[in-house]
Amino acid sequence: MDHDVIVIGEISDRATVTLTDGATKPYNGIFTATTFAPAARATPAGFEVTIHDGTTATGAKLILATGVRDTLPDIPGLAERWGDSVAACPYCHGYECDKGPIAVIGTGPGSEHQAQLLSEWGQVDFLTQGRVPLDDAIRADLARRRVTLIDTPVAEISDRATVTLTDGATKPYNGIFTATTFAPASPIAMLLGCEIEENPMGQVIKVDGMQATSVPGVFACGDAATFMASVSIAVGKGALAGIACHRDLVFGQT
Repeated sequence: MDHDVIVIGEISDRATVTLTDGATKPYNGIFTATTFAPAARATPAGFEVTIHDGTTATGAKLILATGVRDTLPDIPGLAERWGDSVAACPYCHGYECDKGPIAVIGTGPGSEHQAQLLSEWGQVDFLTQGRVPLDDAIRADLARRRVTLIDTPVAEISDRATVTLTDGATKPYNGIFTATTFAPASPIAMLLGCEIEENPMGQVIKVDGMQATSVPGVFACGDAATFMASVSIAVGKGALAGIACHRDLVFGQT
């Protein structure tokens, strides 16, 4: 543990945390639940969250860290490998390809950026699916980066990361990348009236520099509140949301 970063090995009950070095420490107010919350509403005292079993939890403030739900390309075998041999972020997973062959499956305008970036981590086959418009300047840049353009559609993904095209051609890759669209995994932000930002990548909860949403008393963090999905960024923004929420409790609206 260093500067409020706690690496947790186990939470054995409501108030005892076991750290990875075996030490235990009691805390007041820790509560974990393997459940989900489908709804929330504002109340005169703050907020009431409805749990799926019909029970409720209340609080003066609310932090939303719901994550996002990805909409994946409809390709047989892709969903089963999502998060393993199929990913979206070059910065999170590019190094795992170990300079080997990489497939980028296009989903629409902007997919060429994945192919350009991933050429730093290996030889890229850009499977455009016929859905990615490429002007002469982009084609020249991809050629300079030794990216191979393949317009034949993908039929399926098998084994760990083998792509089969509709013409029967197959090739194994060290990794497959594709773009998804995403939206907050919970409807609570929308139910509370939080402003939502949208771009071609999807939807996120709009927040200010202190992770406050457009609804007073509601904060949001993690992938649900940024288009730059990253564990390290999510952790940092989560800490900021916690600080801002606490300051709001102590001093009033930040």
